[in-house]
Amino acid sequence: MRKFSLTLILMLIVASITSCKKTEYITITAPTEEPDNSSYTIMLYGCGGGNLDGSLITNIQEALIAGNTERVHFTGQVKYSARFQDTEEFHGTQRFVVGDAGARWYEPVEVLDKMLKLYDPQSLADFINWSKEQCPADNYILILWNHGSAWLPSQDNFADSRAVIHDDVNNNRALTLNELVEGINLSGTKLKMVYYDACLMGMLEIVTGLMDCAEYVMCASHVTPGIGGDYYSLMHHLNNSTNFETAMKAFCHDTITHWQPTNYPLDIMLVDLSQMDPLLSEINLFAIYLREMAQIYAMTKSQIDNGTINPDEYSNAVNIYKTYEAAINSCYLYDADANIDGSLYYPFFDIQQLAECFANGHYSTYSAQLIDVSSRLNRAFNNAIVCKNVTAPLYGQTLTMGVTIVDKKIWQSQNYQAAYDKLLFQKKTGWGNWLLMNPVTPKDNPNPLSFVEVTEEEEPTEPSFEEELALLLEMIGKR
Repeated sequence: MRKFSLTLILMLIVASITSCKKTEYITITAPTEEPDNSSYTIMLYGCGGGNLDGSLITNIQEALIAGNTERVHFTGQVKYSARFQDTEEFHGTQRFVVGDAGARWYEPVEVLDKMLKLYDPQSLADFINWSKEQCPADNYILILWNHGSAWLPSQDNFADSRAVIHDDVNNNRALTLNELVEGINLSGTKLKMVYYDACLMGMLEIVTGLMDCAEYVMCASHVTPGIGGDYYSLMHHLNNSTNFETAMKAFCHDTITHWQPTNYPLDIMLVDLSQMDPLLSEINLFAIYLREMAQIYAMTKSQIDNGTINPDEYSNAVNIYKTYEAAINSCYLYDADANIDGSLYYPFFDIQQLAECFANGHYSTYSAQLIDVSSRLNRAFNNAIVCKNVTAPLYGQTLTMGVTIVDKKIWQSQNYQAAYDKLLFQKKTGWGNWLLMNPVTPKDNPNPLSFVEVTEEEEPTEPSFEEELALLLEMIGKR
């Protein structure tokens, strides 16, 4: 028996050695990404808005340096500020097409009336279709250029939401979100991307509104520097990258690098609109919890004020009361400007930070539910935000997208409900239903000024009209 076992072992050893010698190693090569040879037409639509003409010229010149290629084209419809309209070089509403690389300035293909309403959906649709005729492509990118103020209604209580492109030739009337969507739809074009090169447009209310007319949105939740995005970089990366998201990640990196020297909290991000529905479902759940807690807060505050509850006692209601107030006052505020009465011009706060402040509250007995909501919200944002780049002061901050937070008094006095009810974001999440009953005013929230040293600076001397015009003409080589 032992002899048989020894023989068997020897046979197995020989077999294993033989089999090892015969083994053929197969090299597995990772699949290579097919290069994307799609073509793009970038369409710039905007105006000088009273004080941004020099910045507008700089951005156009960046596109001129890059020049049109077989894959990437650039068109524009721009209007310069009212005070320059009597100058030949800047009069009217100008349409142009970028030519070969290196031109200092463009020759308008056509000049439309200076009173053309940039906020008219038909004006936008006409420009998009004109661009498609001039520069047919597989994909179309619309850049909205000028001042931005998110969804907020105008001060004349126009029951709609204002967004971007404040045209000082037409009494600073701006393009609303609804008008933007209507204009894109009138053109019959599903855009590859809408790029807001403007302040404060990285808000959920705005981004949600574009779900059905574009694949991506690029935007910033903070203010945007006058120099805006680097259009040479935008065109370069579209020309050379293997796919769209790779190109836009590289562009965002380049742009935020240019903004770093300001040492001010800034951001730029790319949002995948195909991932918005799951995100909005999570926000809807969060809004339901907020409404429940708002009711508990209001009842508990009334009891504390009446002396029937001790605010220092340990109870479910008191814990929710303390957590509710602390969380609303702890989430990040994207802009710190305020009205004389202390209310905010732009009451936009980071929604993920709000959820985290509730989930990590020291007093909350809602912790299990709210931790779950916060985690689910965070996962949904990870899917929707392709990339988000920030300047140095914001390194380490957990920031996603902005959303409106005001108390019920401001909500009603500013007539926000009429405009908010028209927003797709409200229809999908019911966020405004919480704001309508929210009893707490955000105050002393962390904001951009929390990260910079504020110093008194001497106001720069404003150039005269003649000096400013001479500078603009020199920039375009017409002086």
